[in-house]
Amino acid sequence: MAELRAGETVLDLGSGGGIDVILTARRVSPEGTVYGLDMTEEMLALARRNAAEAGTRNVHFLRGRIEEIPLPAGSIDVVISNCVVNLSTDKAAVLAEIAR
Repeated sequence: MAELRAGETVLDLGSGGGIDVILTARRVSPEGTVYGLDMTEEMLALARRNAAEAGTRNVHFLRGRIEEIPLPAGSIDVVISNCVVNLSTDKAAVLAEIAR
């Protein structure tokens, strides 16, 4: 996983059940924020349950597509992903969104 610092804002593309979001939230400390982005309500519901059970408070789960990230430009310090970029049919759009 990327070298993370306390207070950073991280985005996990294709966050699924939220496990990487929860682990990352611990690494950025309570001063940091971690967003999980997934396109299905089922995975977001699971991720929210997992975060609540873990007592993680500095996380937010968003519904959306990785080609159109629903966050303001320049609001993220680090982007992580476990291969969901490979599933996109428009990888250029994903990379442009990450760079935005």
